[in-house]
Amino acid sequence: MIADTSLIDMINAKLEQDDVELPVFDVVAQRVYDAVQKDDFSADEMCALLEQDPALTSEVLRVANSSFYKGLGEVTQLQDAVVRLGAKHIASLAMAVSQKRIYSASSQRYKRRLTRLWGHSSAAAFGCRWLARKAGYLDIADQAFVAGLLHDVGKVSLLRIVEDLESESEDLDFSDPVIDMTLRELYCEHGAKLLELWNIPEVFRDVIRHQCDPVLDDGNVTLMIVRLVDMACAREGISDFPDPSVCLETSAEAQALGLNEIQLAELQVVLEDSAGLT
Repeated sequence: MIADTSLIDMINAKLEQDDVELPVFDVVAQRVYDAVQKDDFSADEMCALLEQDPALTSEVLRVANSSFYKGLGEVTQLQDAVVRLGAKHIASLAMAVSQKRIYSASSQRYKRRLTRLWGHSSAAAFGCRWLARKAGYLDIADQAFVAGLLHDVGKVSLLRIVEDLESESEDLDFSDPVIDMTLRELYCEHGAKLLELWNIPEVFRDVIRHQCDPVLDDGNVTLMIVRLVDMACAREGISDFPDPSVCLETSAEAQALGLNEIQLAELQVVLEDSAGLT
């Protein structure tokens, strides 16, 4: 490694020089999300948007026919799926499909990291939605899903930058501890800036920017949910930074959300089940 030049300095230099290819938010997903936020669409218009993306269309149909809706008839028409799921759920699905696409890398080393990170982010998203409902915050359940999905997006972008740095110079071969330290240092602010570039609402940028704050903001329910689920993932090993010593029961987040030991145990089961789906 080049002497006296840290990985953090190299990343900051590339960002300042605008010498990086930042992940681009999927165009169709952005249109779907914008339409839902503005409440400015019909079922036919939503279908027209979804049909521009075969992967998104198939995901909407798959979820509409999932076991969660057992007892209801099989859905074969996209419009029926749109009606069954509702706008907010479709917006979160669009976000999930878009995000999965950016978790890619060229080398096996970074593919492994990004695959593990996607497993964590996906499980966290499902965990956040479940926890919001369980804690009595039904109105923000889908918002919590998206927040959980996006909370580590800064790490994804940074890992791709690190991979590019190594590919540009044969002298660079960063150790895993150096990469981990760099991610911890930069990912919150970098992720918030990336969401600003994508024109994602401030509520999600706030979650990313403040998720590692030492002092809990108990006025931000979505943030508390993401923080607690992130800790639960770490305890279960569904994380890039696993930590089996985490105690959820005594956490400020669990206490502020009014969760008991049974509910926290149920959360662990939800995360384990969600991790098996990715």
